[in-house]
Amino acid sequence: MVASQSSPTASSRTVAAYLALLQLSRERGYVVTRVKVAKLLYLADLAAVRGGDEPISGVEWKWLDHGPFNNILQHLENNLVDSNIVQREPYYAGYQVRLIGDLPGYQMAPEDLIFLERAVAEYGSLAATSLKDLSYQTPPMIDAQKRGKGVVLDLSLARPRPKLVKLASKMTAVLSRLPEQDTDYDVFDEIEREMDDLAEMRRKASSAVLHDE
Repeated sequence: MVASQSSPTASSRTVAAYLALLQLSRERGYVVTRVKVAKLLYLADLAAVRGGDEPISGVEWKWLDHGPFNNILQHLENNLVDSNIVQREPYYAGYQVRLIGDLPGYQMAPEDLIFLERAVAEYGSLAATSLKDLSYQTPPMIDAQKRGKGVVLDLSLARPRPKLVKLASKMTAVLSRLPEQDTDYDVFDEIEREMDDLAEMRRKASSAVLHDE
């Protein structure tokens, strides 16, 4: 009981995202394990960051044993099980977690929920091991592996580089304003006149040299 009292408390944002994930997964008939919950939340956060928004889960992601994780999710799972909101059952080498009843509704902002819906739709059918492998290929995890296990992941690495994006936009805008290039035949006439003038100058110079000799 003492350990429970000293356990960190998940933010309301994390609780809402966790429960919404379980609800969305159940609606699609997906089995969700402890590891899978973490990876789907992480991928939803990355999608939000890539879109220029803030992460939706409220989790401070770290590189732990199974990739992106935070022990706050384990404590939240325990609290939800103790409160008879979530049921936990052995599943292969891990644990399956699922809602016991129906939620009255999603306690997430619609603009946040959309990233979670997309993550579940795109990755929810994958096994936890596949999601773990996928997470290791993301920019924050690639960076974390250079710095060492236990470090906080830098989700900003998932954002497109603003300088390159702005430069590309500017170049596109400039090119769109440029007129189409046509062949300018007057240029050829000018070149011919210049060549005739130069030929006359060379002829006079050669004549002067011969007279000097």
